[in-house]
Amino acid sequence: MTSLDYEALLKENQALKYRISQFKNLLDSIPDPVFMKDENLRWIYGNPVILNLYNIDKNNYIGKTEDQLLPEEFAESCMESDRQAVAKRTISKSEEQARDSDGELHYYEVFKVPSYNESDGKFNGLIGVGRDITERKLVQEALETENRIRKEHEESLAHLTETLEQQVIDRTMELESEKERAERLAYTDTLTGLNNRRAFYQNSYKVDQQARQTLSTYAVIALDIDNFKGINDTYGHAIGDEVLQSLAEIITKMLGISDVHGRIGGDEFTITLYDTSLDDAIALAQNMCSEISNISLQKNNNDIPVTASFGVSEYHISSTSFEEILAKADEALYQAKTSGRNKVISKVS
Repeated sequence: MTSLDYEALLKENQALKYRISQFKNLLDSIPDPVFMKDENLRWIYGNPVILNLYNIDKNNYIGKTEDQLLPEEFAESCMESDRQAVAKRTISKSEEQARDSDGELHYYEVFKVPSYNESDGKFNGLIGVGRDITERKLVQEALETENRIRKEHEESLAHLTETLEQQVIDRTMELESEKERAERLAYTDTLTGLNNRRAFYQNSYKVDQQARQTLSTYAVIALDIDNFKGINDTYGHAIGDEVLQSLAEIITKMLGISDVHGRIGGDEFTITLYDTSLDDAIALAQNMCSEISNISLQKNNNDIPVTASFGVSEYHISSTSFEEILAKADEALYQAKTSGRNKVISKVS
């Protein structure tokens, strides 16, 4: 990642944090109970009113469900009203209960707004806003006055709901963007920029599946840096990191858009070459081997020699799995290491 990319990402994160802080301050200032839950109906936010109402520890409630936070006498009814709100796929109203610090029972009318992904329609969260209706339930003679208050409050809640819905839409888009960025990071080796082990295997499985469906072929290259531990021990880990990054640049430069690269550990790299024969894979590995031996690094005016060994294998219709082909490449790599290093050896099923 370049410094410009990093600065842009940093500014974007700062702006996001500011917007989140504004949104949280808005919800914290609302005098009624407000809460937000994720797609598994686990708490992700509760304003001070609702946390105090149920005596919930503000430092230890994120990610928990109703039955882990609320008294047993209220938990199940709250969870059931959540499920009904999700099932209705629209704003719903329920009546829930809580006891105050003196043990007095209070009744709350709670409005719940389920949210769904626009792309696939999947449920992705729930927003709830409540109000105390104890007086209305207990004092029937004040029905006229209570109805007027109710209408005014409902208008206020309708406006708040509209505002919250827009906030949810905006926040959902932001979270989707953040999720995409996080997923990219989850599948990328941070030092080299190559696929990490998980991403390499997932993408290689796709190449293997396509080869079996279309009766095409592919090849696998396994490689690692010769005497990499010695480089780290002699010149330091910073130089070792430069070696890994230089090798990754060569791999990226020499592969096609459909090929799959990956750093699967330490100085171990693997490549799956889409629709490539064994001979072409061997030729590519030999070119890489030559390029790597030309890596120019120095420390204290001393040249640092860098070479790599390669093992190459090819998919065959009789191959039972991608792992079998990779294992053949690893066997060939081992032979290259034990027979002098800085060379390419191939092995087929």
